[in-house]
Amino acid sequence: MIRTNNNFFLAVSLIAPSVYLLIVLGCSHNLKDEKRFVEVGAEIGIDFVHESGSKGDYFLFETMGAGVAFFDFDRDGWQDIYLVNGFDLSKWSGVYSPLNNAVEDTLGFWVTEGYIPPMRFDGRVDSSVYDLIQELPVEHENKLYRNKKVEFLNVTETVGGGDSGYGMGVTSGDYDNDGFSDLYITNFGKNSLFHNISGNRFTEVAELAGVDDSHWSSSAAFFDAENDGDLDLYVVNYLDVGLENNRICGQAVSAKPIFDHRLLFIPREKRTYCSPRRYNGAPDVLYINNGAGVFEDKTRDHGVFSAYGKGLGISIADYDRDGDSDIFVANDGMRNFYYRNVMEGTFIEEALEVGLAYNGEGQPEAGMGVATADYDYDMDIDLLVTNFSRETNTLYENIGNARFLDRSRNVGLHEGTWLPLGFGTFFFDVDNDADLDLFFANGHVLDRIALQDSTLTYEQANQIFIKEGDRYTDGTEKSGMMHSHLGVSRGAAPGDFDNDGDLDLLVNDIDGPAKLYRNLSKNNHWLMLELVGTKSNRDGIGTELRLKCGEQIQTRWHLGGGSYLSVGDPRIHFGLGDCSKVESLEIKWPSGSNQILTGLKVDQILRIVENN
Repeated sequence: MIRTNNNFFLAVSLIAPSVYLLIVLGCSHNLKDEKRFVEVGAEIGIDFVHESGSKGDYFLFETMGAGVAFFDFDRDGWQDIYLVNGFDLSKWSGVYSPLNNAVEDTLGFWVTEGYIPPMRFDGRVDSSVYDLIQELPVEHENKLYRNKKVEFLNVTETVGGGDSGYGMGVTSGDYDNDGFSDLYITNFGKNSLFHNISGNRFTEVAELAGVDDSHWSSSAAFFDAENDGDLDLYVVNYLDVGLENNRICGQAVSAKPIFDHRLLFIPREKRTYCSPRRYNGAPDVLYINNGAGVFEDKTRDHGVFSAYGKGLGISIADYDRDGDSDIFVANDGMRNFYYRNVMEGTFIEEALEVGLAYNGEGQPEAGMGVATADYDYDMDIDLLVTNFSRETNTLYENIGNARFLDRSRNVGLHEGTWLPLGFGTFFFDVDNDADLDLFFANGHVLDRIALQDSTLTYEQANQIFIKEGDRYTDGTEKSGMMHSHLGVSRGAAPGDFDNDGDLDLLVNDIDGPAKLYRNLSKNNHWLMLELVGTKSNRDGIGTELRLKCGEQIQTRWHLGGGSYLSVGDPRIHFGLGDCSKVESLEIKWPSGSNQILTGLKVDQILRIVENN
């Protein structure tokens, strides 16, 4: 129960969209009840094109990037954009042989059936790979775009942040509580931490801060493990894969015995990416912040070490509602992890006990992206995980006290998500009607999948599922997603880039342009909240908010992690439908302090500072 405290400090800033913005973006549509998005990235300055570097050698990491971020790096009230990139892998030629010393035929490859590449226990990428990366040209580096009131400008060269590693994901957080959002970049190789200097410049400090992890990292999340007011960092790592142990996989069409060993012949046109099952996993890392912006690896000390994870997605929230942050990691092809925070950042793994290890049929799934929200409005935090083709995206309903049941079939997600291969995902209110809808970023990992299965495609449409009562229906066609070009989408995040009160969408595609979908829904009321912690971490990550508006009672959390390799707009968004006045907003901060605000006007952006 949140207690009333009348002596709170509330800073309010109202950002109203101008007539000018509506004219610029052509927002004169009469949409009525239509839920529609229009791709506007190229028109307003997002000229980013992802480069996977694929040259036919089939390195598995080519298929997995890349992430996106909405964040306000210069604190001007407008969400800026960060996009993660790879680079031309032919630059690595001569460092390692991509053929694993196999005998190359003019038509294909002979590979030993029982060949197992060398594995390292800790899964770290060879340092010589990282050193070479740093010497490569940076024409395909990550990009930072400043939002100049709905016109974007690439400021990477002047502001920094253009990490030149082979990029995977990105997350943001004010790790030093100085009021400016910093960036953490996950790579194939050493990760990067960009310290934000007063909104003017990013400086790379990963080694100095102790977070230059050299695994093949995927997602990452800032959160406060100990509720001490400092943001800690959880880094999800994927596979023990390097250039030196890249396997040759594909469809064998002939074979012959040599010295009692079987050799398989794979024609060039039959070669493809190896399954992740062919490789060992890599352990995740938990970094604890000492309060001065320096981190220490406390993975083993805090109980989250596993040498066998193949993690891709992460979401951190108070799933058991006991006042601290728990960790969920979606693993590829094996059971998921659920680390319950039992005391001041000490964790116990309980995925099997709470029903999150496997789907409802007791099977492990691909475990790509993670969406987290109270989709059924029972004030418990539910989970959704995107998976492989012919694996439904799985909705785990929290039935209380962090006990979960697979409700995918019950809510209508089974058939519509059966064939697409999902990555980025999130709950969001498409049209501000106070129902939480779903977004899925889709695209296969095998570029030749259609040759193996005519029902599947490499490029796929992204999907929007609309919540109608207790079920979800596929609203992709109506949303406008089908009118955009198909792609191989990975990272995705929601954010209100034009400050008009509805959530827009940012998506990064493999070897394609980034997509920025503007939301044209204008029919309902809304409220957006920017949190500023004082005793809590400045971002307010871990805060619980409960809003009452008419008959509505909605609960939101400021979460750590989510989607896939990406981070969305940190402001908390409520769709309000036709409710025109918020009766009460209860705020429970991670520090334990509580605030109640009453009689709030709708259709505004509020900045709320934690009560001292």
